[in-house]
Amino acid sequence: MKKKICLLIIVALLLVFSIFLLFNKIILKNNNENKSSKVGSYNIKLIKATKDNKNYLVSPYSIEIALNMLKEGADNNTQKELEKLLPDRKINNVYVKDRINVANSLFIRNTYKNKVKDSYKDKLVNDYDSEILYDNFKTPDVINNWVDNKTNGMINKVIDEVPEDMVVGLANAIAIDVDWASEFECFNTTAEKFTKDDGSIIKVEMMHNSYENGAKYIKTKDATGIIIPYKSYDSKTGNVDYDDGTNLEFVGILPEKSVDSYIDSLTDAKLNELFKNAKSSSSKYEINLSLPKFKYEYEVKDFTKALNNLGIKDAFNPKKADFTNMIDKKDMENNIYVGTAVHKTYIDLNEKGTKAAAVTFFGMKNFAAIDEEKESVDIIFNKPFVYMIRDKETKEMLFFGAVFEPNKWTGSTCGN
Repeated sequence: MKKKICLLIIVALLLVFSIFLLFNKIILKNNNENKSSKVGSYNIKLIKATKDNKNYLVSPYSIEIALNMLKEGADNNTQKELEKLLPDRKINNVYVKDRINVANSLFIRNTYKNKVKDSYKDKLVNDYDSEILYDNFKTPDVINNWVDNKTNGMINKVIDEVPEDMVVGLANAIAIDVDWASEFECFNTTAEKFTKDDGSIIKVEMMHNSYENGAKYIKTKDATGIIIPYKSYDSKTGNVDYDDGTNLEFVGILPEKSVDSYIDSLTDAKLNELFKNAKSSSSKYEINLSLPKFKYEYEVKDFTKALNNLGIKDAFNPKKADFTNMIDKKDMENNIYVGTAVHKTYIDLNEKGTKAAAVTFFGMKNFAAIDEEKESVDIIFNKPFVYMIRDKETKEMLFFGAVFEPNKWTGSTCGN
């Protein structure tokens, strides 16, 4: 009898433990899905708030890091507005030696060296691996030289001059230099037609490549596109490592209608569905790709207005801003607020690969499988299109942009 009771107790305990594990797994899954959904929602909101009608490029990743650095110094409603927009998560590290560089910095005017809280400086150093640089701010050289260095010369200036009342600056920079897993042959780059939004036709540098494996074909009711991988790199050495490396991918999307209307229709669910239903070239499709070369730099026209539209208002208001987690009220000559907000980007996409960079800067002012016959698919990017560069594993969206006018044909560059 005692043995039966003991057995029943053991079975009951195992059942309770199993139920606990099941519920714990469900809760963990839901939490992860909620965090993923919030990241996707943030990306979409940012893309829509910063879109333009010419070649443009933004880095949701860079902006998220810089806004989080800003949030660490905020309090009360200023902090709440930032928290409402930003995903509550630990941002994935995408660093790869010599290939993907992410850097943060806190710039402090010399006279505020002892006014910025040690707790804030420690937070940025420990959680964001941030540098701390002191300067008299008579020129923008220290800030611009840092940007130039961290973006490998792709962006050499973020501000023209330092406002007299700027006391603190926050910056994030990201730079990538990655090669295609399957490079485009230079001799296959030809002069071809590209139809602009206004109906005019120009000759562009059109690259060509075919994929029997590795790439993915995108086809939805309102767009066609492709996902192609860059080489995979070991994060510590920067060497090619196809087995266990960091792998970025390029996503090109050619809307059936206009770029503007396609971006307006974007949702997190729509993007997820697009990736979920992408068809691998190795299973059924041989993809013939025509993609124009493009190279340009971009600055968000009114970054402050874009962030205002996303609900971040108090941070830019001289009277309402609360950055007392950065500087004690008693140490402020007048209230501290964000007086300068800049987001600059650069991209060069060619036969070999892609170089891209972004910098986000906030200046704080003192106010007052089975072999089968393959179907051939032609994807020709001969009109305005959108694109993104993201981490294949973590899904971090490093860059999102649109091309309205690629490089114009000026003759073959092979051998140059």
